[in-house]
Amino acid sequence: MSRSAQDVLEFDKLRELLRLRTTCAPGRRVIDTLEVSTNRGALGSAFALIREAREWLRLQRDLGFGALADPETWMARLEAPGVVLEPAEFLDAGSLLETSGWLKQQFREDADKFPLLAARAASLDDFRDLQASIRRCVLPNGEISDDASSALRRIRASIQQTRDSIQKTLRQILRSRQAESGEDYVTLRNDRFVIPVRSEHRRNVPGVVHGASGTGQTVFVEPFETVETNNQLVQLAEDEAAEIFRILKELSDRLRTMIGPLQAAAETIAELDSAFARARFARDFDACVPEFAETTELRLDAARHPVLEDKLRKENRAIVPMSLALGGEERLLVISGPNTGGKTVALKTTGIAALSAQAGIPVAAQRAVLPLFDRLLVDIGDEQSIAADLSTFSAHMLNLKAMLAEATPNSLVLVDEMGTGTAPEEGAALAVALLEEFRKKN
Repeated sequence: MSRSAQDVLEFDKLRELLRLRTTCAPGRRVIDTLEVSTNRGALGSAFALIREAREWLRLQRDLGFGALADPETWMARLEAPGVVLEPAEFLDAGSLLETSGWLKQQFREDADKFPLLAARAASLDDFRDLQASIRRCVLPNGEISDDASSALRRIRASIQQTRDSIQKTLRQILRSRQAESGEDYVTLRNDRFVIPVRSEHRRNVPGVVHGASGTGQTVFVEPFETVETNNQLVQLAEDEAAEIFRILKELSDRLRTMIGPLQAAAETIAELDSAFARARFARDFDACVPEFAETTELRLDAARHPVLEDKLRKENRAIVPMSLALGGEERLLVISGPNTGGKTVALKTTGIAALSAQAGIPVAAQRAVLPLFDRLLVDIGDEQSIAADLSTFSAHMLNLKAMLAEATPNSLVLVDEMGTGTAPEEGAALAVALLEEFRKKN
């Protein structure tokens, strides 16, 4: 089935209706990649899962993954050997572990009634130990907890003690100098504790100058008495950074060893989110699970184009459903009638029903019976091309010629205003001839 058919039939707008009903980024990506398929078994499995999701919703229950942070970026980084994740990425990883643990519990009591949903949930690994480790090490604000390791707790205690000692010494120096108001405080310059000293008094405080105020009237001095303890503080800060890196690396390595189960969990969540999005769509648009005929039967009862229905709803207008039946010896249907009578909508509705069914999307109809089409060939709308120097008529003829060459007995061909763009008598004769040719090809 060609991409042009999907464009003409506004399949991406149908996808957008589904995207709006997802709850997480992985689920949206599944919707974005939905494509038509001729795999009867795969389609049957997809609709069986959607059917269970629809029943779950019918019982006034829902299933959403709004708390899940998109795992795509940190998972991709984790696949590279040696990469150490950032604290914020561990929080995102924790949301996957938490969501997975929550999902694992959801269908346990209803496994008999929802076997497919329950099986998906039961397949998830147990990440509780890993989740507990991340919670212990990384605080909700992204900082590393003192509880991450005994070494980190000890280093931080030493940092606090050293910092207090330096500040105590500096305050004593300030008191002994009887520093004036505005110069009686301790501050930081270049990660070292210093005191402000007026430039003209600089020689009265032996030490290292670490800069000056904007006016130049004040310099910031590290007295020699605190140089060694400031050095210790710098070393302790380096020890802290090294210990934090070790902790994050250890956590990263643990996540990396679980990358397979983590990816499986993300894929399961994505599959369920997309299934529930399609179930919500089915509920909102009174759509049905299609039946795939073993024969050439095509039957649509009260079918609607969901994109058009969505537009009309927003305008407080009702859509007019359409029913049609083809199959057996009746493989050709000609629709005639006045302008604005719904002929093009009938074609597009039939086409979107076929695309929906073979993309694993419920069909907006009371009932839909369809064959599995190998191709969907569409010529709807004005195909005039200035760039190719083609008239509307010529463009239609080229499309129809290509469609005749491609069509098989398992194809669905939709043509709007066949023979238009030329004299009515000639166009009508040409249309009849083309329809006879399509009929001969069965």
